Amino acid sequence: MKVEFSKTERKVWTILSLIDWSSNHLTEKGFDEARLHVELLLCHILSCKRIDLYLRFDQILNNSELEKFKLLLKRRLKHEPLQYIIGETEFMGLSFQVDPRVFIPRPETEILVEQIIKWSETILSGKIHVLDIGTGSGNIAISLAVHLDHSIIDAIDISSAALEVAKVNVQNHHVDDRVFLAAGDILHGFKEYPHFPYDVIVSNPPYISKKEFQDLQQEVRDYEPAIANTDDADGLTFYKIIATNGKKLLRPGGAIFVEMAYNQNNTVPNIFEANGYSNVEVIPDYSGIKRVVKALVC
Repeated sequence: MKVEFSKTERKVWTILSLIDWSSNHLTEKGFDEARLHVELLLCHILSCKRIDLYLRFDQILNNSELEKFKLLLKRRLKHEPLQYIIGETEFMGLSFQVDPRVFIPRPETEILVEQIIKWSETILSGKIHVLDIGTGSGNIAISLAVHLDHSIIDAIDISSAALEVAKVNVQNHHVDDRVFLAAGDILHGFKEYPHFPYDVIVSNPPYISKKEFQDLQQEVRDYEPAIANTDDADGLTFYKIIATNGKKLLRPGGAIFVEMAYNQNNTVPNIFEANGYSNVEVIPDYSGIKRVVKALVC
């Protein structure tokens, strides 16, 4: 895919002129948040913050910087997620390394973490044992460890490749003494739970149905690991197994927190109610979409 400004290489490109041209080009191609994405690509290349771009808006980019930018812009034009291109994303105010081995953390998942922090601080005392099912990049487990210094977290994932990324993030945030990673498939009898029993089970499972997966954005469907997005069935597989196993893994009074899709606000709570959980509650995200289910074990 051509980036048209390559035809005018003799033109002097400043930070501002490059932002303006590239933003318009992405917008014309149908990309949302075009200017933001261009700014973040430039920040990545110039090793600066976004505000610095406008403090240095008349700075002329050299040939090396232009070539690097063109390569990154071409990747974005192919719908590769911005987070993979720059290799990181932010979650709960923390920076996480991400690449195609892991699902990209979403802002709405912060509600899941915030609810656990709120519940843990008001209900529990002493060490809190947490099980994170499907940890991916480790964003949930690490965020909990950072914000709850009395927590011990077992973080499991079926993907050894994802766990390699999570290990880097655990080390970067210096929580390797409290976040313990393990490869495991909860659908087929995983039983190695080192800090059992747990006070909290948390999961942002693959909840996209096989049918809906084909309608996802190209960035998600073609680049993110499918195993992290869909259960290749009706989207409810993991909730059923978590509900079934949760009572065996939780202490009395413990809680399960799971994220769900916008169209699962009846089916997912019903799964936990049918399995005998009490005080099943649905919590909306900041857009008003019912996003998190909390269920307690008596």
